[in-house]
Amino acid sequence: MMKIKIFASLSLIISGFSLLCAQKLNFKDQNFEKAVVENFDLNKNGALEQLEADMVTNLFLVQKGIQSADDIKLFPNAKMIMLDDNTISSVSIVGLPRLELFSCTGCKISSFKGEGLKSLASLYLDNNLLENISLKETPRIDQLTLSLNQLKTIDLTALKNLRKLNVEHNKILKLDISGNPALQTLNVGGNKMKETAIKMGTKTDVTVFGTEP
Repeated sequence: MMKIKIFASLSLIISGFSLLCAQKLNFKDQNFEKAVVENFDLNKNGALEQLEADMVTNLFLVQKGIQSADDIKLFPNAKMIMLDDNTISSVSIVGLPRLELFSCTGCKISSFKGEGLKSLASLYLDNNLLENISLKETPRIDQLTLSLNQLKTIDLTALKNLRKLNVEHNKILKLDISGNPALQTLNVGGNKMKETAIKMGTKTDVTVFGTEP
């Protein structure tokens, strides 16, 4: 009986120690931290711990005064992230295999990098200052919206499942979609692009909007 009591006491001590030593996350952006603590601090200790962050699947952080997206990496199970209408100069998202939708519109982004986003299907980066975009190991992208940016070129060859592409109002003069067999609609309005500047390859059933006469 004494052994059982000792074991039970030790278990309680260890459990309590584990709770006290729970990993509190360090955030780069204070406004990002404030927003997620308000929504996901389950034990109400004024901080976010990794166990709490691991439970988050949707991050809606619109108009929160966020200036850095680096803290995204603290949420490995996020499926949907929306950072619209913040002020973020660049975004790099690497290795979030469960992420399905990412939106960062109206954020003044000049560069975007996405890598190892194997579930990402929808990417919205319109109304920014994008000059370059890099997408690697993002095989499931279905919808890509890049309108109202400063892009001059874009490499689409790896996006085999892309169905909808919007690059309105950029600075793109030619586009190669010959490697995008699933593409259904393409909007190039505001780029001063002629239809002859779009390399179709064997893909001839794409509905194209906005080409110059």
